[in-house]
Amino acid sequence: MQHAKLLESVRQHVRRTFTAQGVTDLDDCCETILIRDGFYCGRRFTCDSHRAIWFVEERLIKFYGEDGEFMYSQPIDEICDSAVA
Repeated sequence: MQHAKLLESVRQHVRRTFTAQGVTDLDDCCETILIRDGFYCGRRFTCDSHRAIWFVEERLIKFYGEDGEFMYSQPIDEICDSAVA
């Protein structure tokens, strides 16, 4: 899957997950490009006090709750499979 399509799938999944976690205003969400040692490594999504971080090389999205505690991680392949189905 091309990076642009994959990124859009990740964005949609993160928004759905934030909504399921009780976020009511998705218009206040913020997306940040992550750079490590000068190279693109992923994206950080924040909305209210919820966070999700997409690690491109690990092919994972890690979700954090309102208190900043790690909740769970989800492989990108699961998201892509559900987007295709």
